[in-house]
Amino acid sequence: MVSRWLHLARGQVRLRVTGASLTRFLNVCASHELTLRRMRRTAWNELTCFMSVEDFRALRRFMGRTGCRVHIAQKAGVPFLAARLRPRTVLWGGFILFAALCWLMITRVWAIEPHIDPALPRAAVMEALEREGVRIGASKGMNVKQIRWRVMQQVPELSFLSLNISGNRLTIEATGSVMKPEMLDEDAVVKVVATRDGVVEQMNVWQGAPLVRPGDAVAVGDTLVSGLVPPTTETGDYHLTHARGEIMAHTTYDVDTRRALQTEKKTYTGKVKKQYALVFGSHRLNLYFGSGIAGGSCDKIIETKTAWLSDSVVFPVSLVRQTYVYYERQPEAAAAEDAAADMAARVLARLEAGMQGTITGERQSFDERDGAVTLHLQAQAIEQIGAEALDDSVIPETPPAPSEDAP
Repeated sequence: MVSRWLHLARGQVRLRVTGASLTRFLNVCASHELTLRRMRRTAWNELTCFMSVEDFRALRRFMGRTGCRVHIAQKAGVPFLAARLRPRTVLWGGFILFAALCWLMITRVWAIEPHIDPALPRAAVMEALEREGVRIGASKGMNVKQIRWRVMQQVPELSFLSLNISGNRLTIEATGSVMKPEMLDEDAVVKVVATRDGVVEQMNVWQGAPLVRPGDAVAVGDTLVSGLVPPTTETGDYHLTHARGEIMAHTTYDVDTRRALQTEKKTYTGKVKKQYALVFGSHRLNLYFGSGIAGGSCDKIIETKTAWLSDSVVFPVSLVRQTYVYYERQPEAAAAEDAAADMAARVLARLEAGMQGTITGERQSFDERDGAVTLHLQAQAIEQIGAEALDDSVIPETPPAPSEDAP
């Protein structure tokens, strides 16, 4: 099969040889190393065979010695096909254009898929990549290591950046450095102070000297556990340490919030408007008149469909559909009780999310005035209120011991 395809690529002819001296014809071909393939004797004075184009051209110089007549019964192969197609310029132009498009497809980046940490400035990262030439239509031969180093210099928040090219798709992975909480030196003298007013419920002190007990009321900034530890025996000494502890206390939150009772809701009219656009690489061709800004109140939904061959091979053509769903704003009056209940639920959820503890009880009241409801909420919680801070305590001087010879 492979040899047959090779012969077709070079071009071959099917010959019909007639004459009384077929043996002389075969001897001439053999003496001049002209290859005959798939020979078949059809009559005492006739045979058929296949010969390459090169050998057939050489055979014509020796035809007078064979005493036979040679007829071309069939022509096959790429050279003859190219000769028939040569006058068709449109076909050749289309083939050249197709080859150019294939070359662009495999040598350029036509899809960029960014995975950027939400904590990072996404716009700054993409602008830095754009400055370094990372864009739709960029060459796949870009220096990825150099681009990565330069972008990380421009965006200090980046701790990891990778550019992975698969087919003609570029995947960007970017993560930011996690801001570690400020840690105090293990050898520093540290105390535990209160971060909120409250009444101490429970104390778990692992290191340091506790200065309060369960049931004591404390205020913000009060020292709960000292880094200065007094002597435990009569012969002991004071010493400084890194105080550690967990202080659970009852705390109280007072919150006042206000909300208007007259609100607006969306009522869809049923009117829908659609606009289409084609995107070739980074160029957009709008298939509609005017701008993409729709008059009136509406929801705008954008859908993009990209032509693709596989997960890693994407065509540089996308169809964008913009759908406008129109609505009217209708006034809506909420009941004061419902608004107050919703406000209370939101406030309690926000408080509990911001504490190291739980809400144990709440008391609320509301009043309606001037078309709005005002909520007064008092929440009780039990939470951890201890936080570490530097301790400036110093070891007190010990008075000299009395001499035994003193009267």
